[in-house]
Amino acid sequence: MPFAIEITQTGKPGVLRETNRATPTPNAGEILIRNKAAAVNFIDTIIRRGEMPEGMMPDLPHVPGVEGAGVVEALGEGVEGFSVGDRIAWMGQIGAGGYGTQSVIAAPYVSRLADTVEFETAAAIPVNGMTAYHMLVNLGGAAAGKSVLVHAAAGGVGTMALHIAKHLGMTVIASTSTDKVGYANDQGADHVIDYRTEDVTERVMDLTEGRGVDLTLNPISGETLKSDLDALAPLGTAVLFGFLAGPPAGSFAEDLAKHFQKSVSVRVSDIYTYFVNHPDQFSADMAAVFELLQAGVLRPQVTVLPVAQAAEAHRRLEAGETTGKLVLSIE
Repeated sequence: MPFAIEITQTGKPGVLRETNRATPTPNAGEILIRNKAAAVNFIDTIIRRGEMPEGMMPDLPHVPGVEGAGVVEALGEGVEGFSVGDRIAWMGQIGAGGYGTQSVIAAPYVSRLADTVEFETAAAIPVNGMTAYHMLVNLGGAAAGKSVLVHAAAGGVGTMALHIAKHLGMTVIASTSTDKVGYANDQGADHVIDYRTEDVTERVMDLTEGRGVDLTLNPISGETLKSDLDALAPLGTAVLFGFLAGPPAGSFAEDLAKHFQKSVSVRVSDIYTYFVNHPDQFSADMAAVFELLQAGVLRPQVTVLPVAQAAEAHRRLEAGETTGKLVLSIE
């Protein structure tokens, strides 16, 4: 009998419960997937706590999980390029139900997997890999010879950003906490800044001989946007993709205008904006990301727990006890 881990009421990790589910039927253009692994993301914990922004909270009961990997079980009408039994990875919207044995996903958001790639590894890629790739390539103009500052470099997105940026020939400066400096070095960063003991902007300017970086990738926001603007080179871009320290502080009148003569830009990146509005390009980029995985460019650092321990996975993620990605195995 198909099963899932669901949220029936908001609260601490212990509210997660196992339940049985009926097998869904894929509609036209959709694929029914037998999940073998699903990744854990902050959005899962935010929903569990009931802290989604107004109007965005899904109805309960809710099965978390917006990315995973598994095997094609059935094809909806009109789906081409896939066959029953294919090994695949997928990314979905809220409600995709990755913490369960089955998910139904629209075909553009499903990518083939090489036989050599483990399901647990593949499940760690879609959200983080696509977020990093989109910010670097589509929004940030990543290219050989340019430089990038990656905040929270030991996290899932940060790890992927380090790998992709180095592959593209960029100079990579990682910012992370004291206990994760060695991790960032191991993932290929050219320079690592310990934000707890060093002034990030001053260190960036030292490392770039006063020029600044071409790009910053920032999931923190809060006061850090202002320091990112200080650290940007002429024509540089700051990309915000999270608000771990709250909404960005500052104003156009004071903070952006201060850097008017550098012609800097600020972008906000929500990967689902790309997901919803450009499915064909998203699909092509996801295929490119999985090619990087198969080629060994992407080396996700994965910690695997059985899906029955989803509550423990949430606890670890919220406590900041993880590096890389937490993945649930589903059997």
